[in-house]
Amino acid sequence: MNRRGLSLLEMLLAIGITSIIGAAIASMMAAATNSLSSKDDGRKSAIRLATTQVRLGAYIAPSRCILDKSNTHLTLWLEDSRENNTVHASEIRWLSFDENQKNITVEFVDFPDDWSQSMIDTADVACTPATNFEALLEGLRADDIVESVPLIDSMESCNFWINENESIDATHVCVRFSFSSELGITNDSIIDETIRIHQPPTEQQ
Repeated sequence: MNRRGLSLLEMLLAIGITSIIGAAIASMMAAATNSLSSKDDGRKSAIRLATTQVRLGAYIAPSRCILDKSNTHLTLWLEDSRENNTVHASEIRWLSFDENQKNITVEFVDFPDDWSQSMIDTADVACTPATNFEALLEGLRADDIVESVPLIDSMESCNFWINENESIDATHVCVRFSFSSELGITNDSIIDETIRIHQPPTEQQ
């Protein structure tokens, strides 16, 4: 049997085929890596979405009513701790989205432990329909009696909607938001929450 070496053309073809196969393998490995990264990022986003719904729902659902609202903040009358059907500063929760910090925080009054009851009663302002809740919050901050707690971080955008023109009449809150992730900005998600028992203060009924 005659044996001969590979011709130049055959060698070039072999090298070309090997290169194509190598490129295909590299492409498949890159696709697999991207798929794993995408799945991992998807799982993280799902967890963050569930966490966001639970944390926002923990404030919105049990609240008595919405006192004020803008695209990026929500002011809630969380409870009537004095049981007089009148809103007091210590019963309010301010939820707000900070575009610079990329998070939602909740702010509330936290009186110093060494304050007497009379000092607390004086500082715990009773609100009326004319109350400017943003100005009230600023004043309480200036008095250094406001605690701020981050609820949700890594948020790229957030907007609040309600089902009525007047905040006090609203019973439903829609929150539209997106996250910052390792693969970029996520698609917008929407959370709907309903106030379970709508109970506005006496002067608003």
